[in-house]
Amino acid sequence: MKIKSAAAQKILNSNSNYTIQVKVETESGFFRGSSPAGESTSQYEVAQFGSGIDAEIKNFNDFLQTLKNKEFTRIDDIYLLERTLPEEFIGGPSLSLSYALVYALSNSLKIEPYSLFGKKSLVLPISKMLGGGVHTSNLGMDIQEILVTTISGDLRESINGTLSVYKELKELLKNSTYSFLGGVDPEGGFVTSLDNYESLKLVRKAVEKVIQKTSMDIRLGMDMAASMFFKDGKYVYNRPIYGKKEVSREEQIDLVKKLEKEFDLYYIEDPVDETLIEDYGEILSDSHALIVGDDVTATKTDRLEAAKGKMNATLVKPNQVGSLYKVKAFSDLADKFGLAKVVSHRSEETCVSIISDLSVGLAAKYLKVGINRGERVEKINRLLELN
Repeated sequence: MKIKSAAAQKILNSNSNYTIQVKVETESGFFRGSSPAGESTSQYEVAQFGSGIDAEIKNFNDFLQTLKNKEFTRIDDIYLLERTLPEEFIGGPSLSLSYALVYALSNSLKIEPYSLFGKKSLVLPISKMLGGGVHTSNLGMDIQEILVTTISGDLRESINGTLSVYKELKELLKNSTYSFLGGVDPEGGFVTSLDNYESLKLVRKAVEKVIQKTSMDIRLGMDMAASMFFKDGKYVYNRPIYGKKEVSREEQIDLVKKLEKEFDLYYIEDPVDETLIEDYGEILSDSHALIVGDDVTATKTDRLEAAKGKMNATLVKPNQVGSLYKVKAFSDLADKFGLAKVVSHRSEETCVSIISDLSVGLAAKYLKVGINRGERVEKINRLLELN
């Protein structure tokens, strides 16, 4: 395929903030890519727009003119372009361009986008039920996400089970708190006034009700995003948990282990601060759950190397590194270490569903994505298309 033209512009993301979209024209038509952003971010991830979005788009448009008549025949051509991009464009601009090029190239080759990354694999959703932390302006529970997934060999069954818990939870919430008016956070998780412990109990109750009706194997999980409330060497909770609002590093490890046992947690993401790699290992050593790194690994191979043996699963967020060749290198290293991979959305998403293709092509275990809101459902529906 040959590039006829390429241009960048501002568009709105799902949280009503501006992000970048790149439109690439080839002989086959126009192809678009856009980059998400996160409200809860790791200190290790790249800045989305280093010089501010307006200046970045202006400078990037100047660069995009140099792509005219450039040929792309395989995914390695996109990787090579990423490797030679000026550092100032690594982030939102580079990823938006790469996404557009992936769509254009797959169209030219008459293959599905996932095929550029690998063979088709079964990927199941893991979805937020309740939201908290910075996603709710720290007004709800401190735990950022309470999640649900399934153990299943069938995607549709998994989606049905997850969705059933979500709907069951909504019914329970109607009777549990006067403050619940049906609202959701940026990723589609319900927002309530319940504290951390009450929230886990309620979602567990919803899971149990659906299991009774369907006999499905449905599992409970959480993303603590603990770095968000780690201050001066201690974890400071706005809402008490097990009667405490402030705990030490050692007490946080014990608290997480206690929550795992009491709620039979299957998935535990970012249970400690992103700088405390050894503490992940302390939790993993006495756990049967997936201990998942996100902020600590930030989709970077050097961070994953440092965390080897301290966790058994990791998130993959392309915008944390801003280039697909780095995502592929990270995925390959995770495979080498025997880690479960979870490709993830961000809180400030666009309607581009390419992370679904990435999860399938990279043979991820899960796609972490909301079961509510249009930009999230786009990703679920894309999984269904690929099933």
